[in-house]
Amino acid sequence: MTPREEADGDSLLEVRDLSVTYTGALRALRGVTMSVPSGAVVAVLGGNGAGKSTLLRAISGTLPLQGGSVDAGTITFEGKDVRGVGPADIVRAGIVQVPEGRRIFGELTVEENLRAGAMSVSSADARRRAHERVLELFPPLAERRRQRAVLLSGGEQQMLAIGRALMSEPKLLLLDEPSLGLAPKIVEQIAEVIREINRQGISVVLVEQNAAMALEVATSAFVLEVGEVTLHGPAAELAESTDVQERYLGGSAGEAAGAAANERTPAGRNGDRGVQELVADKLTVRFGGISALSDVSFTVEPGSVHAVIGPNGAGKSTSLNVLTGVYAPTSGTVTYGGRELTGLRPHQIARLGISRTFQNIALSPTATVADNLLLGRHRLTSANFVSGGLGLPTARRERKRHAEAVREVASLLELEEHLDRRVGELSYGNRKRVELARALCAEPALLLLDEPVAGMNSGETERMARTITSVRDELGISIILVSTTWPSSWA
Repeated sequence: MTPREEADGDSLLEVRDLSVTYTGALRALRGVTMSVPSGAVVAVLGGNGAGKSTLLRAISGTLPLQGGSVDAGTITFEGKDVRGVGPADIVRAGIVQVPEGRRIFGELTVEENLRAGAMSVSSADARRRAHERVLELFPPLAERRRQRAVLLSGGEQQMLAIGRALMSEPKLLLLDEPSLGLAPKIVEQIAEVIREINRQGISVVLVEQNAAMALEVATSAFVLEVGEVTLHGPAAELAESTDVQERYLGGSAGEAAGAAANERTPAGRNGDRGVQELVADKLTVRFGGISALSDVSFTVEPGSVHAVIGPNGAGKSTSLNVLTGVYAPTSGTVTYGGRELTGLRPHQIARLGISRTFQNIALSPTATVADNLLLGRHRLTSANFVSGGLGLPTARRERKRHAEAVREVASLLELEEHLDRRVGELSYGNRKRVELARALCAEPALLLLDEPVAGMNSGETERMARTITSVRDELGISIILVSTTWPSSWA
């Protein structure tokens, strides 16, 4: 049965011949037709840039906020046309989206986040029932109701993001990469949560890079490639498909992508960047009565890749925040090349040649890729505001030199074709590569990577892992890598 024939049946949500562009030029979806039966879990699979998140934005009414527009096709929910309806009205109709990246209100408490999710519910009894159901579904949130959300682990933040969405009592829940950056054990818990949500009568559209988890949870699935539906059917059948196994469950495709990345890596880069030894000695970090780190010590030898592996909430990102001066340790020290970093501000540490990426992407979405990468060159810029503003020859020469360096890094990360595009128009995977490229534009001697492959499928993970290995080999820098998983190509 074709997607159109399925959409002709009784469905909670029907998407027909949907076409979407960004900024009137970039085609993101082409004639997508999809049906979500009442009470079903429908998975949407595909590589980064396939159009999965765009599909969810179109359904949830948030597409215009990202500069996108629906050019053709229809979206109906419970038989009513919702194309062009605003996000608030979509939520009131019963469709709620949980965006990728755990977008919670970090400075608010868990309880305050949940209350924010119930703003569209007028009935006090309904809000109470939803609150009880969320805390029953996520016991860790009940234990941490009065804590600021920023202090939760990655897994707990994802629970909060889903719980906040459930507070509005949706009929259809749109989940965008709920397993993003989570340890395998937490991913299993999220999968069981999705099953339980569905058992409670809520239909789910699940966008996932973790195809194995998605196909295990879903009743049916659609595969998007370059904005078009290329495969669809029962989830169990797709899990047995050779195409799906090779592209999304690991296999030769991933290895080939990794090999291609290696072939494109430019050679002959300068490996002498003043790389030095980093020593963390008995680091302890406490937030109120909570210990995030307790007597943690490690040494990173010059030119090595040092991995920090552990489940969500283990303190991995906290370690990077201490190394970069974002957090001050309660006790312990950090030295780099014999110089103590403890007590230095983040910009002072950056000047020493230490750069980082973030677990949740921290780029300017409205600026171009080139401008985001130029920002990474800031610490290497000598021209002042006046000479730059007047366009003096020295400032022009310096800008040309930085632009050439940006192009070189873009080539290393396979981003040349995207330099003039706005970051907000890129796929999640390419945005991760832009963030890595921006960190490299600072010409670091020590590179700190926080979950660099989170949200990527197996082939994309291996490709990024090989790129990171090539960066270390070609540039001779040290790398500290935080991850919940360990791709084989990092061995």
